[in-house]
Formats: sequence, structure tokens, C-alpha cells
Amino acid sequence: MRHSVWAYPWDILDAGPEAALSAMTEAGANCVSLATSYHAGRFLQPGNPRRRVYFPEDGTVYYAPDPARWSDAEIVPKPAAIVAEEGDMLRRLVEAREAGGPQVSCWTVCLHNLRLGQAHPAHVLRTAFGDPSLYGLCPSSEAARDYVAGLVAEISHLYRPDRIELESPDFMGFDHGFHHEKDGLGLLPEDRFLLGLCFCEHCLARAGAADIDGQAARRAVADHLSAAFERELPEAQFPDFAERGAAAFDRVPEIAAWIDWRTEPVTSLIARLRDAAHPDTELLLIDAEASWWGGVDRAAAAGACDGLLYCAYFTPAERVGAEIAAARAAIGADATLVAGFQLFHPEVADAEDLVARATAAAGAADGFNFYNFGLVPRARLGWMARALGAVEAA
Repeated sequence: MRHSVWAYPWDILDAGPEAALSAMTEAGANCVSLATSYHAGRFLQPGNPRRRVYFPEDGTVYYAPDPARWSDAEIVPKPAAIVAEEGDMLRRLVEAREAGGPQVSCWTVCLHNLRLGQAHPAHVLRTAFGDPSLYGLCPSSEAARDYVAGLVAEISHLYRPDRIELESPDFMGFDHGFHHEKDGLGLLPEDRFLLGLCFCEHCLARAGAADIDGQAARRAVADHLSAAFERELPEAQFPDFAERGAAAFDRVPEIAAWIDWRTEPVTSLIARLRDAAHPDTELLLIDAEASWWGGVDRAAAAGACDGLLYCAYFTPAERVGAEIAAARAAIGADATLVAGFQLFHPEVADAEDLVARATAAAGAADGFNFYNFGLVPRARLGWMARALGAVEAA
């Protein structure tokens, strides 16, 4: 089984590569999931001895791109300054692997990129009102698809990682965790979902080619949201949304057809990424319980690549087994299924809690990923060690 720890390049640099890899392998890891393309944030880093609070560059890559590969591209990657200033950590990890160290997985953020959205607003997600969601490129945009395929091809062919983990090759949606978000209305879940439906020109054209009336869907969504914006207090129009999910919109055929169609750009993009990757590099989609909000058809998406890395970050131990088993049932016995858990407290109470979650998932999972090396105290790697020990002993 492949067991990995998600890690940022700067955390491995600051801990010292040899010491960092030793800490992870002593906890039971035989792989490192290195952030290779990532977004901005404010990170509290108790596991980093130098950068205790860190603001990474927005929308950059953590390797050295080959300019010749991008000469004709509209959207191109920008290497983070830390690569030139402090070294190419992906290259160092690959070299360590060749010398007998852990395997290497490239944790790759695909379309979630505010920097690129601001630079290329013609290729971002747009609401039913035409407003841009600048933090997300659209999976229907050919330029955005070219960009992500270029990343995957370059990383896999130049570095030959054992695995690539695809984060956000789908529709980002309205919920994002953007800084200083303001909502005085009191959006209901149905409103947040509908605000996350993209009606950009690329989606409208792609859907039109599939005989889907995107303008009718856009008007229906805009009418629903406009009515919600006029009410004094929120009032659910699809009260069964929490229970039925997308099926709650079946009584509005235009919206239902749009929701059904929007899985196509996501699935076809993932298939293109599998084709672009080196054949020796495994390609997994990072998935979670509510990924259908982003247009993910779990079975189809897993079939388009090599499987799923299913993040059960917030699932209590008593529900983990059923949730991972459901993911396995959706993708079949032959696809890879990795269970992802976080080491955050209080989301995970203690080592015993993590042990219970991991052992519950073990029957259906092919391996485990743990989040995150620099974001938790080093002692939390002991939780991981205990969880993997319990799985192996079961």
C-alpha cells in the first residue's frame, strides 16, 4: 500500500530535506505528496521551524517549467520565486527516490487560480448574471484545458513522479473561502449551489454543441436568484435540496439538463489529462463527499483516470467505513482508491480518533494520505504512525 503525507516545498526546505523525509518515513509513509501547483493562503505552520506563519505566492508552480513547452500557450505557469531562490524541491525529492527514498506524488491544483483568473478573465467561471468568479478557471475553456494538460504533461514527463493528484479540475463553485467574503442575505444551500453554476461563453458554446439550451438554464437560474435577492428573509424554493441533491431541480427541466450536462467538461478534461501524462505516472482525482457540486460524476471521473484520492476530512469515525465503501462501489474494484485524512484538531480529536477512522476505511482503501506535514505539530505524525500500525495489525 502507498501511504503519503501532503507537504509544501518550503516546509521540507526549512525542516531540512533529509530530516523531513526521515520524520515522514518513520511515521509510516513511503511517499510524499508535494504541492507542485498551488494557490495563496495564510498558513499557521507549527511544523515549520523557520516560517511559522506563511503567505505563499498566489497561483504559482513549485518546479522549473520549460519555456519551450509554453511558447504557443495563452495561459502559462509562473514558477514561485522560492524555486529559483531556494531550489527545486520536486527535483530533489525525485533524486532522493532514485537513491532509495520515498516515492513522489505531485499534488497539483488545476483550475483554482486567482492570479491566472485576474490575468485571463475571459476564461473564468461566470454566474448566471455574467459576474466573474476570478478564483476559478473554467473547465470548458480550451485555453484553461490546454494549461492544465500542459502542467500534467510537463510534470510527468520531465520529473517522472509516481503519481499526480488532481485538485480542482472541476467547477469551483461559489463557496470558496475567499478573504473578507460578505453575505448579508443569508444564502441558503440551494442559492449557493446555483450561484456556482457557470454560464460563461465557453460553457454555453460547449453545451450548445450537445443540444443543451444554456440560455434557458441561465435565465431560470437568474430568475430564481433574483427572486431570492428580493425576499426580506430567505425562503427555500427547493426544500428537498439537502436530501435529494441535484434531483431536487428535476421540476425545472432547464436547470436539471444543465446540471446533468456540466459533468461532461470535467470528465473529458480528466480523460485528457490522463492522455497527457506519462504512462508510468498514476493519475488520481482528489475527491470528497459533495464533489458533485463541482460537476464531478465520481464513477465517470475515476474511469477517466486511475482512480480517486477520497478526502474524508470531516467524516466522523462511525461514518468513514460506509463513505469509503460507497466510493469503492462507485468506482469499482480495479480503480485505485486512497483515503485522505487530516491531522487537524479539533476536527480529529486525538490519535485514537484517527486510528478509528483509518481502520474503518482499510477494507476498501488501497492506501492513505495524511494532511499536512507543516501545518500541524510534529508530534501529530505520531497519530499517523499509530493509525497505520493499527491498519497493518488488523
